[in-house]
Amino acid sequence: MDLKYVRGTVKGKPKTLRVYLLNDLHFGSEAVNYELWERIKEDIRKHRDHARILINGDIIEGATKASKGDIYKQRLTPQEQTEFAVSELLEFRDLIDAVTSGNHDQRIMNETSFDPIKMFCKDLGILDKYLEYEGVVSYSWKKCFYSIQMFHGSGGASSLSAIVNKMKRLRKSNCNVVYMAHHHREVADPFIEYYIDPFNHKLHKRKNWLVCGNTLTNFAEYAKKFGYEEKFASQAVLIMSGNPKERGIEVEWLRSM
Repeated sequence: MDLKYVRGTVKGKPKTLRVYLLNDLHFGSEAVNYELWERIKEDIRKHRDHARILINGDIIEGATKASKGDIYKQRLTPQEQTEFAVSELLEFRDLIDAVTSGNHDQRIMNETSFDPIKMFCKDLGILDKYLEYEGVVSYSWKKCFYSIQMFHGSGGASSLSAIVNKMKRLRKSNCNVVYMAHHHREVADPFIEYYIDPFNHKLHKRKNWLVCGNTLTNFAEYAKKFGYEEKFASQAVLIMSGNPKERGIEVEWLRSM
């Protein structure tokens, strides 16, 4: 299957574009940090005129009898989790440019054939933004062009270097940012890439990023049960410059600690 491609929306000519990377929200989990979630929503409202949103999987907890999560600890049924996610993102639906499905979301689909993230997108009226598993999103304004390759991620990785290596292997394009999730770790690793300008016959270099988004949850019960490393909640924001001479990207974290 080819990578799906979506052109993101940029309103006007902002000095910077704030692209909120929302992933591993796990709505329905007993460990969701709703205080941080309210702060994130307030930050989006504050910067709404130059804000965009990418959602990279695990929107819901989706615990089943066969999964590591405890179905008796999740706060809502999978259907209620999906409905809750719709209600929480409804005010921002015009800002959402792409949505992928994560392994927690896919638990429900694998066992029932019902795709909760497709329903999430349909209920928000953004079904055309649903990339399913992976895709590329681009933003262009004021002669600046940025691209993001996004994929939720899968499998384990015991160290930050292992996560970075997974993102390097994941990279299938010359996108400015490779955006993965799944591992519940803050990772923002910049690297230099050289590219050829065929029109001016020059060699340029730019700073690109490997970004692994964190999670909205605190230390969940099942994580304690399996002895996982304790972590804190946060979500990432890409800050893209609208200056054609710089065309830079920086990464900001909205944290619970």
